Amino acid sequence: MLHGYRRTTADVDILVASGREREVKRALEGAGLVWRSRRREFVNEEDGTAVHLMFGGESASDDRSLGVALPEPEGSAVTEIEGLHVLSLARLIEAKLACGLGNLRRTHRDFADVVELVAANKLTKGFAGFLHKSVRAEFKELVERARGGRGR
Repeated sequence: MLHGYRRTTADVDILVASGREREVKRALEGAGLVWRSRRREFVNEEDGTAVHLMFGGESASDDRSLGVALPEPEGSAVTEIEGLHVLSLARLIEAKLACGLGNLRRTHRDFADVVELVAANKLTKGFAGFLHKSVRAEFKELVERARGGRGR
């Protein structure tokens, strides 16, 4: 949402630095969230909000051959928008493309998110240069489709 595309979602994804898993899990449990091992998520039982933890250095995709790792939540991978630390636009798009390419059940949602981010940020095919090489072709194709053949 902070990158210009508002999508109603029922969950929260948190990027956690490698090596801080226990600390973050303890904090979430201390805040009253309940771990659901079957679904691999924490849940706020009052409102049903699910919290998913993603860890820096882990693959962003079920297809590990893509070679796209989730970044560590520091440095150029993260930007601050409205006082919140979020993935940079490039890393967000990269992760969504990798996730969509690696899991057919997620493809339509993740690719739709990328198309909306392209439109909201007026991105062109040239933005592909900021992405991991394994997702560049797919990004360019989505730009082409989002722009109705005018993605240059």
